[in-house]
Amino acid sequence: MDAKMYRHILEDSLLGTLHDHRLGPSTIIFQHDNDPKHTARLVQEWLEHQNLLVLPWPPSSPDLNIIENVWAEIKKRLETYRPRPRNTEELWRVVQKLCEGKEGS
Repeated sequence: MDAKMYRHILEDSLLGTLHDHRLGPSTIIFQHDNDPKHTARLVQEWLEHQNLLVLPWPPSSPDLNIIENVWAEIKKRLETYRPRPRNTEELWRVVQKLCEGKEGS
């Protein structure tokens, strides 16, 4: 994903969600980290144009998004899971087992 795609996602998803909930851009504080696509001039100018207040994010800060840590742990466990899932249904069953603590096949 690059900055152009990220801006497109924000245009479609973020503004659409705000509209669905009858919220204006100035009524929220938007949060994202210092990923290069987030800090790109294209995205920053778009955010400013939309009057979105962005939560300041310190450089080199720890990842506070817990879901990324959860997915990393699931991925780590999937790498050693046998037999390996062969399709999305099997993958989903294995992920559910791993989340429930049932790591055997």
